[in-house]
Amino acid sequence: MNRDRLFRAVWPWVLVAVIIGTLLGGAALAGVKLSPLRHELGRVAHLAFHPEDQEGEVVEWRSPRAILLVIGAALVGVLAFHLHRRRAAAMAFSQVAIVKRRGLASWLADLPAALRVVAVIALGIALARPETYRIVNHQVDSIDIMLVVDMSKSMEETDMQRDRLDAAQRVIRRFLHETHNDRIGLVVFGQQAMLQCPLTQDTKLLEQIVSDLAIGDVPELGTAIGDGLALGLAQLRRSDAKSKVVILLSDGDTNWVTRFDPDQAAQAAKDMGVKVYTLLVGSESSDLFGGMSVNPSTLRNIAATTGGEFFRAADFESFDKGFQTVRKKLDTTKRTIKERVPDKQLFLPFAIIAAALIGLELLLANTRLRRFP
Repeated sequence: MNRDRLFRAVWPWVLVAVIIGTLLGGAALAGVKLSPLRHELGRVAHLAFHPEDQEGEVVEWRSPRAILLVIGAALVGVLAFHLHRRRAAAMAFSQVAIVKRRGLASWLADLPAALRVVAVIALGIALARPETYRIVNHQVDSIDIMLVVDMSKSMEETDMQRDRLDAAQRVIRRFLHETHNDRIGLVVFGQQAMLQCPLTQDTKLLEQIVSDLAIGDVPELGTAIGDGLALGLAQLRRSDAKSKVVILLSDGDTNWVTRFDPDQAAQAAKDMGVKVYTLLVGSESSDLFGGMSVNPSTLRNIAATTGGEFFRAADFESFDKGFQTVRKKLDTTKRTIKERVPDKQLFLPFAIIAAALIGLELLLANTRLRRFP
């Protein structure tokens, strides 16, 4: 490749750089703050998949896969320019002298195509939705709460809307919406007890875990209320909170003991100073044989022993009112919460650049720079 052909191959990309610099400079003069963006674009690959959690502004890409459009546009641009150099002439001339001289229009012939490539690149960055957020620390008053949920076979009974487990899930999700700043954990039990989620302030994560609960997550042929309550207490024993509470949701029909029966677990809670609020999940009406498939007395005894209260899951308003009244009397613990606060949306300058370049490309394509097939 001679020097002239090399220069003509590199020239469109030099032109692209000049256009980008001009547009960004114009945006800066117009008052658009691009300094965080210029700083972060150099680390696009890292930030697309490994956003950094640190003080100050950090760029996050909401749709990082759109960066593939940028890469694709760059590759298409390179291929298009080089293939164009190799393409055979579409018109024949009997006298070469007619087209031998090259004016400014000849050197700018690739400008519309270059503008199109840059426009697609800018559009790809805009679609990736770059935005900045700040990490803000603030202190909140909190208590520690363990949710202990019955997931035995009897929770499939349909004496409540859909079934008992669904009723319990709705109560928990509603409780999570009403509760702010507290650390909440989750224990489930059937024949055995299992920690499903340790104490956390991420209520959205916990709500998703609760929504995914299904009979069979733990051995369901048995109801070990005492073991489930004891496991919840074990998690609270490791807590440094001043006030600790257990909320137990069950039909109360305990029939299995591995290590602790309900009375032993209730006594342990009392010794720890942990109040247990019990919610009966199921109907207290008699069945066809005059019996009941729930045992409210077990839950009442646990609540009475620990200084908590007994409620019915169907009456969430009474439970929420009673719990919040007691919560206001509890000693709270000061905790520091790190919160990501959205700061700036950075996609708009790129969208404007893309629109401007496409408009300019369409305009130039209808001037002397128009190409024949």
